[in-house]
Amino acid sequence: MSRAISRAQLQKIIGSITKFYPAELADKAWDNTGLLIDCSTEQESKISTPKVLLTVDLTQDVTQEAIDKNCNVIIAYHPFIFPSFKNILPMRNPQHKSMLKLIQNGISVYSPHTAVDAAEGGVNDWLALGLTQFNGEQISDSVAIESTKAEPSNEAIGYGRFVTLADKGIKLSDLVKNIKNALKLDHIQISSNYETNKNTLITQVALCAGSGSGVFKAMSPTQQDSVQVYYTGELSHHEVLRLKELGKIVITCNHSNTERRFLSDIMQKNLEEDGLTVTVSTKDHDPLHVI
Repeated sequence: MSRAISRAQLQKIIGSITKFYPAELADKAWDNTGLLIDCSTEQESKISTPKVLLTVDLTQDVTQEAIDKNCNVIIAYHPFIFPSFKNILPMRNPQHKSMLKLIQNGISVYSPHTAVDAAEGGVNDWLALGLTQFNGEQISDSVAIESTKAEPSNEAIGYGRFVTLADKGIKLSDLVKNIKNALKLDHIQISSNYETNKNTLITQVALCAGSGSGVFKAMSPTQQDSVQVYYTGELSHHEVLRLKELGKIVITCNHSNTERRFLSDIMQKNLEEDGLTVTVSTKDHDPLHVI
């Protein structure tokens, strides 16, 4: 059974996602964002209410989930056609297998990725607010959020955030507690001697969802000098070592763990309030587990 919807229905869904996360904010220099699979038809669809599935990664399990739940469109935070490929080999590449399965079932795919990173109210602002909240309660008076690489026309837009915590800041132990709570994780990685430094007051944090390497390198010298904590999904061994040697604290949580909760906490609610029928994947998870 084809789950294809009409062109007008698909454009409405794309219009909703780009309303919150404008396509022009994506980093087109390398990121393969936008409509990756278009299964829409020119004819009017018999499907009155399209179903949208949100996921960070579009895996084979998520593909089957979309089929089983009769979804018509997948919004995949990460582009699964990445990098572009020259041939289709479903027996050797699971992404190709998923792509063919989606097309056969009439399921379209849109990826916003770095548009969500850059947008005001996007994933990085969500990470920033999570530094000072526990179970929805604010434990610091205020938080000042700057972009680490702003658009000239809007200082709130950029691929990372530089956060200044109010007053005297908060203890490192509270920062760690809040990060675990926001991401719903039992464990994170930290470069600091935690028992020795857990009462250190933190006032300035640089953060980036996913991989923070390029974003952190693009920060201004003033920001790099003053930041105490670098918070991201992943950094290379040598990047962590360099920052630790500079006296900085590095917190990593695995790449997609810094992105996944945003889908249910913010993105789903935004799209539903805009009139879409949206569910968040239950099969999507970070490929690495701590045991």
